Amino acid sequence: ILLDVSRSMLATDLHPNRLQRAKADLMDLVTVFDGDRAGLIAFRGSAVPLCPLTTDYGYLRQTIDAADIDSAPMGETDIGNAITRALEAFESDEGSHKAIILISDGEDLAGKALGAAERAGKKGIPIFTIGLGSRSGGKIPEEGKPASFMTHNGTEVVTKLDDDNLHQIAQKAGGI
Repeated sequence: ILLDVSRSMLATDLHPNRLQRAKADLMDLVTVFDGDRAGLIAFRGSAVPLCPLTTDYGYLRQTIDAADIDSAPMGETDIGNAITRALEAFESDEGSHKAIILISDGEDLAGKALGAAERAGKKGIPIFTIGLGSRSGGKIPEEGKPASFMTHNGTEVVTKLDDDNLHQIAQKAGGI
């Protein structure tokens, strides 16, 4: 499972925000795992494995619950690095019974996601993308300043769901 923990995931176009919604949805997803191994990688400027592939769902749930924007280094959101780290986490190159679940708003500022998705597809590892956010977008809360929002050149930043990018990632990797 790849979880976007970039600042844009704090936008409140989903209640209470994109990241909290993603974590709640992941908690629901873990309940349907039945002996399948799952791991968690948080990403932002680069990807950080938080939980190795495991069937210890209690540990996985604790890791999901603890994930926040400080779980990965700052920098341009790099979905490609997250996909590459996920591919490295698998024990062999065989794609049998392997999949990547990508949860993000789709904003890929580093621009490497499609190449990484293509590599996953060639290995037979599909990527299933889940887009969080709205096409109209939301403002990013300023850290430590209630009711203030992130600005760039004096204009409030609005982050929008890039579902086209997520669709292309899934398509290149043979996922949905």
